[in-house]
Amino acid sequence: MKVALQLYTVRDKMARDYLSTLRGVRDVGYRAVEFAGHPFGTVEAGELRDVLKRLGLKPVSAHVGFNLIESQPDMVFCYAKEVGLEYIVSEPDVRAIKSLEDCLKVAEKMEAMGGKAREYGLKFGMHNHAIEFEKKIGGDTVYSILVENTSPSLVFFQPDVYWVFYAGYDPCDVIRSLKGRCDLVHLKDMKDEVSKDMVELGRGVIDMRAVIDACNEAGTEWGIVENDRPTMDSIESVRVALEYLKRNFRVE
Repeated sequence: MKVALQLYTVRDKMARDYLSTLRGVRDVGYRAVEFAGHPFGTVEAGELRDVLKRLGLKPVSAHVGFNLIESQPDMVFCYAKEVGLEYIVSEPDVRAIKSLEDCLKVAEKMEAMGGKAREYGLKFGMHNHAIEFEKKIGGDTVYSILVENTSPSLVFFQPDVYWVFYAGYDPCDVIRSLKGRCDLVHLKDMKDEVSKDMVELGRGVIDMRAVIDACNEAGTEWGIVENDRPTMDSIESVRVALEYLKRNFRVE
């Protein structure tokens, strides 16, 4: 599996000096990144593309606000294309979904975003937190309804294994159910099932070997390391995660 870093993990450093932070990410061994916020969308696209090329970092994907994509799709996808991304990922406001009709309207919006992304040679996908699994309509999770009512050719899904596990579901089952349409997976660990705190990858209770096996079965291209709340310096946290993956799996 190819591995990238979700830069949200090192957002404390990115906010202060994104250039030195990207160098730090490169120096601990990452060769690909996923954006969430600055510098994506805040630095001129050509400049960001050149910085990444100089550092030897591949820009894989970016998380972008659902409302921003809906209101300014051409701006978002044009920028992403110029930077060199392959994927754009977003998440609808599930709290606003009150009925099956609401859910189907969201699915329609996701389809439209996927179609527009395809015009730019990009792929559009959805990331999850726990709420997509915790909220149910007629006995079905919002997540399953969105999966079933979007086209595999237009919308892929990026399971976040921590949040799936947090909601009480097996991330391996979710990943396998998305075979052929989960190009990206967020690799994130949980310290224990009592506190449900996040912890560095490989130091928690989520069976990462089973997760990686499921990813391989499902055709996942990128495993993306993320830790919303590192228990140590954020650069050290991502180093620990990458070392764990390299020690236990075949990593590209």
